[in-house]
Amino acid sequence: MTNIAYPPRELAEVSGIAPFMYDASLNVPLRDLADRVREMRRVGTLHPDVLPRIRKHFRIKTIYHSNAIEGNVLDVGETRQVVEAGLTISGKPLKDQAEAKNLGHALDFFEELAGDPTREIDSYCIRQIHQLILDGIDNTNAGSYRTVDVVISGSDYRPPDHFDVFPQMEDLTAWVNDPETSADSDVIDPIIKAAACHAWFAQIHPFIDGNGRTARILMNLMLMRSQYPIAVITREDRSRYIDALEESQGGDLSPFIALILESVEETLEEYESAAAEQEEQTEWAASLADKFAGPVTVRASNEYEVWRSAMELFHHHYRQVVEDVNQNSPVGRWYIKDFEMLPYEKYLSLRDGQSAKRTWFFRVDFTRGDQAVRYLHFFGFSSYAVAEQTNAKVSLHLSREESPFFFEKLDDISAPDVPLLREIAYSPTDEKFIVRHGHDRVSDRKIERIAKDFFESVVDLHFQS
Repeated sequence: MTNIAYPPRELAEVSGIAPFMYDASLNVPLRDLADRVREMRRVGTLHPDVLPRIRKHFRIKTIYHSNAIEGNVLDVGETRQVVEAGLTISGKPLKDQAEAKNLGHALDFFEELAGDPTREIDSYCIRQIHQLILDGIDNTNAGSYRTVDVVISGSDYRPPDHFDVFPQMEDLTAWVNDPETSADSDVIDPIIKAAACHAWFAQIHPFIDGNGRTARILMNLMLMRSQYPIAVITREDRSRYIDALEESQGGDLSPFIALILESVEETLEEYESAAAEQEEQTEWAASLADKFAGPVTVRASNEYEVWRSAMELFHHHYRQVVEDVNQNSPVGRWYIKDFEMLPYEKYLSLRDGQSAKRTWFFRVDFTRGDQAVRYLHFFGFSSYAVAEQTNAKVSLHLSREESPFFFEKLDDISAPDVPLLREIAYSPTDEKFIVRHGHDRVSDRKIERIAKDFFESVVDLHFQS
């Protein structure tokens, strides 16, 4: 098997919590994100008119994903109806609907705490959050630390005995409120602090139920107090989230910090996008009206919708392969991390030969024991080889993580262990998928064959020993 050669890991200690360590190479992307957040504050990126809309968006997004991680069956639309309109959805469990409403109330309290940095986050605040989460669902235990010993299903980790919960929670809240690690301190990065707080809370497991939802609110409270965007752990990241937490029980926060870092970056992207949209709304609206006035724009819009549907079908097929393999594999895990479908405006930019930033579509992670390989699929211009043989102008290109958190396009990697599949395009007019293997071999392919080419090559190149 050919493995990607990573440099030896240098571990760093989390300030004030000796048992927690993390990969020091994470400090680079953490500093980059900190610079972006500082610049966002400096230039006042978020216009006041944006805040109500963006908060409303993240409120529903947070409620849906946080509950879905715990097994709640409501979809996003149903969650919105229950929380915003107070409706009762027929055919859906009343408990799931109560969980959505309760988490909405807990987030109201969360915003109150986030807006008052002078108020300490003590055990009373944490129990209030928990009380709101379980109100009317489990009134016996709502807002109360557990009085029995517990085990965590599917985990080898054993939480502390119940009589140790209170003193350990006091230690946690003392660290959270320590001036040395406060939001105004430079001693600890906000994402590291938020991740450590969540992991420490999960180790204590202070409540009978509702620990995950409480921990995620507490984590985001740490981020908001540091004037950082929140981290929304998505339903799709559930397996990775659980695995990262499990690893943190042994003291290694690296996978969990990496997950929180990516989640905050995604939130930051949405904040920046909303701010830019607000700032340029008048010019954008006028420009968009002009675009839609002519038949050329109508054709482009129709073309985009056909192309978008094809790419969504392609993505769905990849996800189905990942799910099927995970169900049948006794070792290792495959993950798909979604980013977003290419928006219409960015599609037009690429189609017209203009650049577009942050066009990531999805990433596939392969893990088995201490082996890990990650491939990122991103949108870009079609290569000359593809454009020469078809009218496709926007393609998916493949890149691979060559060192922790740094990806390189497969075309630019000279190593022998590189899949031949380099580019995937769809022609709306020809209604077919086109792939490029190597630098210039172009051919038609069905979705099933594209998936086999990719997944089989990854397994053959990286996991055959």
